[in-house]
Amino acid sequence: NKFGRKGGLLMNNVIGIGGACLMAFTKVCNSYEMLFVGRFIIGVNCGLNTSLVPMYISEIAPLNLRGGLGTVNQLAVTTGLLISQILGIDEILGTDDGWPILLGLAICPAVLQLILLPVCPESPRYLLITKQWEEEARKALRRLRASNQVEEDIEEMRAEQRAQQSESTVSMSELICSPTLRAPLIISVVMQLSQQLSGINAVFYYSTGLFMTSGLSEEIAKDMTIGIGSIMVIMTVVTLPLMDRMGRRTLHLYGLGGMFIFSICITISFLIKEMIDWMSYLSVVSTLMFVVFFALGPGSIPWLITAELFSQGPRPTAMSIAVLVNWLANFLVGIGFQPMQAALENYTFLPFSA
Repeated sequence: NKFGRKGGLLMNNVIGIGGACLMAFTKVCNSYEMLFVGRFIIGVNCGLNTSLVPMYISEIAPLNLRGGLGTVNQLAVTTGLLISQILGIDEILGTDDGWPILLGLAICPAVLQLILLPVCPESPRYLLITKQWEEEARKALRRLRASNQVEEDIEEMRAEQRAQQSESTVSMSELICSPTLRAPLIISVVMQLSQQLSGINAVFYYSTGLFMTSGLSEEIAKDMTIGIGSIMVIMTVVTLPLMDRMGRRTLHLYGLGGMFIFSICITISFLIKEMIDWMSYLSVVSTLMFVVFFALGPGSIPWLITAELFSQGPRPTAMSIAVLVNWLANFLVGIGFQPMQAALENYTFLPFSA
């Protein structure tokens, strides 16, 4: 709230450039400490981005396009994942000499944002409701809507401003203890947990090993991992027009339902793959379909829902809590999957189906 959505993003890009530079020069300086510090800084950068970007998009988008534009954020994330997967193969930058360059390429999107963000308008909601700069909000809306007819948007924001006059920015403890905000907070937290505890990052982080467990060769398994990234991009594009047409809740439930079905299929294929040869193909197809249904809803909707459930006052704090829960669950799945795989073997995906 102090620096604004655009100002926060600009500062965060400086943080990202610093972290990427440290990682890029790790090998040249022969310092593993630089790698650790750089990774930590990039982690801070990612955490801030996952909070600021959905909030900024939600506040600048017209109501009828908010879902579709919010999904564009997930499209950018999945495209970045796919590009990094391709660049990380052995033939390109996945080598002893290439990995510092690969990590240092994180500079590119940060520099691009530093160049482009200054010409973007600030969030009109932030300008009017938080800063009470109505004329600046009008100017921002005229640029965003490419029209001088912005009275309807202004009046809608004024109504929210009047409703929220007694509701200033709240702290985390105030948000958690507030009876009126508790229900939307619980919904936001559960949505974030449903995304991360679905097991999707177990697939992303360990997909090559999972495909090799299914009976594929190492080379084909690596290609299939890139295939997962491609599917994510394609399905996110497919989801764009559906987001406002079908609704957040419907898409999220369809997505989780499909992931449940195919996590069961993955478990079954692991159990009987040695008895039936073609079960290895079922495992591969089920894994790909698992990713398809994740991209359908759970990939982007939790961030949209959190930004939409809260008004201007508590929204930044709510997004911060959502980011904390999301990345904490991500971390737990990342470090816990391999021990869980060793303990449960063929039943590894069964807990995720719950």
